[in-house]
Amino acid sequence: MLTTGAGLRERGHSVHFAGRESSWFLHRCAEANFPVLPLMITSDFSPGVIGKLIGYIKKNNVTTIVANFNKDVRLAGLAAKFAGKPVVVARNGLPILHNNWRYRITYKWLVDGIITNTRSIKERYLTYGWLSDDFIQVISNGISTSIPTDIDFEVLREQFHLPQQQPVIGIFGRLVKQKQHTIFLEVAKNILQDWPEAIFLIVGDGPLRDEIRQYAYELKILDNIYMLGRQEQVMELYALCDIVLLTSEEEGLPNVVLEAMLMGKPVVAFDVGGVSELIVAGKNGVTVPPNDIYLMTQKTKELLLSPEMRLAIGREAQQYVQRNFTLTKMIERIESYLTGLQASKNRREI
Repeated sequence: MLTTGAGLRERGHSVHFAGRESSWFLHRCAEANFPVLPLMITSDFSPGVIGKLIGYIKKNNVTTIVANFNKDVRLAGLAAKFAGKPVVVARNGLPILHNNWRYRITYKWLVDGIITNTRSIKERYLTYGWLSDDFIQVISNGISTSIPTDIDFEVLREQFHLPQQQPVIGIFGRLVKQKQHTIFLEVAKNILQDWPEAIFLIVGDGPLRDEIRQYAYELKILDNIYMLGRQEQVMELYALCDIVLLTSEEEGLPNVVLEAMLMGKPVVAFDVGGVSELIVAGKNGVTVPPNDIYLMTQKTKELLLSPEMRLAIGREAQQYVQRNFTLTKMIERIESYLTGLQASKNRREI
């Protein structure tokens, strides 16, 4: 959301961010010099929050609102109804819209369209029978394709107290249930049987940090696990890895996979969400059935045994991202979609 906002601002649009007060996200937005509206968000229908949003919409002449979660959709959607102007778009990076009356009312009455980043989410939504094809727009994630070239790996290892050991296998993302870090640890235990010098990087932070560390201790692999926490600059850490794993139970179009591929790293991922829209199996990465720990272990071991295969897959992965998932393409498509919706609404009101 912040990357998209920055891109739209560069193209001449006025962009504001609203969110939960004291949140890390809103802090990042303020650091990037965006106007921010901190909100004390509690319920989905808080009159105080809705009133504050109505005032802000009118004062700043807001014409389009993009809401990231269902609670945001309800609050912003109601505020927009009372303010009488903005288009409201729901951005679903994960399949968070469910097939029941509550969501049907919300999305049919309060929302003008949905942006999702993967065909798999759109196809799921269309099976509900109450959303039209043109109501859901698929716009793939884009990332900056600039690649750091002056990485000092010795300094990097010293910074994070990493030993001079190989191979290095990483997982990137928030430490939450969805990412299934316990499966990553079980794969790590299996690999350590053949590669006892291997080290495993866990990059990210979240509420399950202590549980993950405890599980690594119970598996007797804690000495090989390095929990690096949340990092602002992650591309260098991808470069440090030989292989990157994705063990999520659910995904949209994961930026982690895009970033690892851009850095020329082979990814072994569970085939969930839009992963197969990024990875052409065996060519620019490897997919395995969801939660198949045995097969993920075997495919990772195969890559470890073949530096040539890792290099070939990584090279193809990098080129694939550079061709298809640039930040410019994403920003242009989002801008076109949002301005088109606003123009259509204006015509209906005349």
